[in-house]
Amino acid sequence: MKKPFSNIWRGSVKLLPILMLSLLFSCGEGGLDNQTEKMKRGIPDESSINVTITEYDGKKISYVLKAERIDRWNEKRVMHAYKVDITTFDAEGGGSSLKADSTIVDDARNMVFAYGNVKLVGKEGSVSSQRLIWDRNTDEVQAPDAVTLTKGNNVLRGRNLRTTLSIYPTEMDNISAEGFFEESIFDW
Repeated sequence: MKKPFSNIWRGSVKLLPILMLSLLFSCGEGGLDNQTEKMKRGIPDESSINVTITEYDGKKISYVLKAERIDRWNEKRVMHAYKVDITTFDAEGGGSSLKADSTIVDDARNMVFAYGNVKLVGKEGSVSSQRLIWDRNTDEVQAPDAVTLTKGNNVLRGRNLRTTLSIYPTEMDNISAEGFFEESIFDW
C-alpha cells in the first residue's frame, strides 16, 4: 500500500524543475529598475502667501514688492510672484509703481519679467501692456508687444516700447495718438 504523502511528493518533485526555471528567467532586470529624468521645473523651495518684501540699498529703501503668493527657487535665485504690486524709490524720494498679474524676478540677472494686465506708473505718465521687462541693472524698461502710453489726457498706442521707470525718455514703434499734442508735450 502506498502512502498518501509519497504521491504528493512525487508530483511536487516533477513541478520543482519547472518552478526553478520560471524563477530563473523571471529574475532579470525588471521594469522597476528604470531610471527616469528629473523634472525640469521642480518644486519651489519656498511658497508664501500675502507677502511684502522690502529691499534696501544701504539704509535707503530700493523697492517694496507685495504679492498674493510667491514661489521661490533659492539655488536658481528665481522668484515667481502672483498679483504683484512693486513700488520703487529713487534718490529724490519719488518713484514708480508696477502692477501685474504675475512676475518672475530673476535675481541672478537682476531682471523682472511682468505678465498680464501690466501697468507701470512713473513721474511722466503710465504704460499699460500685457508684458513688460525691467532690467534693474540699467533701469531700462521694455514692452515688446502692444502698449498704451498715457500722459495727462493724451494717449499714444504702439508697439515695442523702450523707456525708463520714470517713463522718460520713451521710444516706441507703430504709433497712433489720441488727444491734443503741442510740440513741447510731444517731445517725450
